[in-house]
Amino acid sequence: VGSNPTLSAVGCEIIDLFGGQKDLKDKIIRTVGESKERFNEDALRLIRAVRLAIEIDFTIEPETFKAIKENSHLIKVIAKERIKDELIKIIASTKAEEGILLLQKTGLLKYIIPELELGVGVSQNRSHIYTVFQHLVFSLKYAAKENFNLEVRLAALFHDIAKPHTKRGQGPDSTFYSHDVLSAKIAIKILNNLKFPKKITEKTALLVKNHMFISDPD
Repeated sequence: VGSNPTLSAVGCEIIDLFGGQKDLKDKIIRTVGESKERFNEDALRLIRAVRLAIEIDFTIEPETFKAIKENSHLIKVIAKERIKDELIKIIASTKAEEGILLLQKTGLLKYIIPELELGVGVSQNRSHIYTVFQHLVFSLKYAAKENFNLEVRLAALFHDIAKPHTKRGQGPDSTFYSHDVLSAKIAIKILNNLKFPKKITEKTALLVKNHMFISDPD
């Protein structure tokens, strides 16, 4: 039982059976009761925990984080439309890149966007110091920093997503020929699978397909 001056003034008090007031003060996200039971009731809570963490700058409590990781496969039973809604909120947030990284760390990403997970640990060439996955996440970070719209943020996240498929050779001389065209096709596949509106899918694919285009008026 916690006291609140405003409520006490009108003869009321907060009944806090699960320590929610302390968690709010400490900026902690945790499930109520048994985590596995809560996620089995509605597996969308797995991705919602990630979304809330980056939206309101909270930390997922260790046991809850562990439970998300152990039960990440449950997200497969959730309707794509519901997943899409949470994903849009993550990508549209100011800490979009942290959301993608958290999805990857919790094991959710491989069920939501497996094509993105393929870029983890895939090195590039002399033109890039980051792996494919890191490069895509940092591109999204920049798009969020500049407050670009949803289509640009999605394009930033997907623009090199085909590189694991098109990579030829190893080391600084690796090549990724036609990765822009294939990345656009993969982006369409991802967005269609997640039930994104046709208009958003087409705009995103157009940006991805043409991200290598250079305009030189001279």
